[in-house]
Amino acid sequence: MLKMGYDPSNINFAKELVKKKNVEVSALRKELKFLASKDPMTQEIEENETQKSDMMKLIMEQNLQIKQMEDQMEKLVKEKEEVVKKANISIDVVPLTPISITTTSTTCIIEKAEQFVDVV
Repeated sequence: MLKMGYDPSNINFAKELVKKKNVEVSALRKELKFLASKDPMTQEIEENETQKSDMMKLIMEQNLQIKQMEDQMEKLVKEKEEVVKKANISIDVVPLTPISITTTSTTCIIEKAEQFVDVV
């Protein structure tokens, strides 16, 4: 107080100075509590946790996309199976008539071919 030029007998000034110092000390204590959150290790742990949660979200989204793709693939496979079933004609359905090859006449062969075309 002497260096600042104030009279030590002035008690009011001393009280004000003590109050200011108490306010400064309490502010420093609060800042000291906040320093724990500013610690590099704390920040690193927080970043790791954030990365983990982001990765989990990404994995969940990808799993959902994979599930949708699998469902779509199953649907397409079923549709293709139905188309193949419709396209396959059983040999039992087509009646076969015997064609005699012993005739040498070309007209007879043409007639038999026309009969075959009619049957098919």
